Amino acid sequence: MIKGKKFKPHFSIDEIMMKTNGGYDIYMYYLGAVKRIMPRPWGKKERHPSWGLKSYAGIWNWKDHATEESGNAIQFVERYFGLSFTDALAKIAWDFGIPNGELMNVNPVKVTWETPYMETNYVHIGIIDQPFKEQHHKFWNIAEVSESHCNKMNCWAVKSLAINRKRVNIRPNEAVFAYVAPEEKGYKIYFPERERENRFRNNVSYHYLWNYENLEECEDLIIQKSPKDMIVTSLIQPCVTSTQNESIKVFDEETVQRINKISKRPWVWYGSDDDGVRKCKEVTDCNRWRYVNTPKNLLPDINDTYSYTAKYKLKGLEEFMKLKKLIK
Repeated sequence: MIKGKKFKPHFSIDEIMMKTNGGYDIYMYYLGAVKRIMPRPWGKKERHPSWGLKSYAGIWNWKDHATEESGNAIQFVERYFGLSFTDALAKIAWDFGIPNGELMNVNPVKVTWETPYMETNYVHIGIIDQPFKEQHHKFWNIAEVSESHCNKMNCWAVKSLAINRKRVNIRPNEAVFAYVAPEEKGYKIYFPERERENRFRNNVSYHYLWNYENLEECEDLIIQKSPKDMIVTSLIQPCVTSTQNESIKVFDEETVQRINKISKRPWVWYGSDDDGVRKCKEVTDCNRWRYVNTPKNLLPDINDTYSYTAKYKLKGLEEFMKLKKLIK
């Protein structure tokens, strides 16, 4: 870095995460090796290691289980080297050769990348399913989705749930669903009535494509942001899949190849809010695909195919898809 010159980043935190495997490479480079539980890299030595990493939605965060402190890879560099957040950004950008509109380190670090331990290695999810009850029907009926169609798309009502063999409380009359990933024998648990940060528990890999195992070659493949939207859309267009989230990082080389293998014209259909549209553009610009969103003038109530269908019914969704030339 050039001393005396104020650092003004021309890249986003998302870009740093994308270029460092969700921050995992940053920990590996500065620590040499990482484990799920290891001694904390700063402060007093501890008798029993309590510091470690955990992946959530492809981003690797550290947590000190003794002090309950936590943060992402940038905050790790900030703490580890005693830097401000801006200087931590600058150090990572310099060390990893991330462009910043000026001459960067001509010899950026190259991490010999190893497959990190994934959340599926230590998050065990067990469920007992049940026939739909009133609350489950209520959730899906507003989008004209039947119980049989949900089951066909590997979505089941959850009667009881255990995570890491500890039972999770499900409130009386609470609707909880399990999306089953047959290729990985994993689950994505959906609590639609809970706060956003507590709605999902997941042991499916970051790059997983939902419903891919049922797809055949097609002209127009629709790629959505959630199994919920995918289930609704599949009533009209069966050539549909969904990602784990809207991040461009889910589209690694293998995932892109799998999509291009079965479709000549993939369409990315994420949320119509500013963040969803921005991420649609990021993904489609990189891969020369197309994107579509529900009309922005319907925000905030309508942001995806589930909420669009709840308002305008399946017939309305079908007409919208015809208008956008997704179907004939």
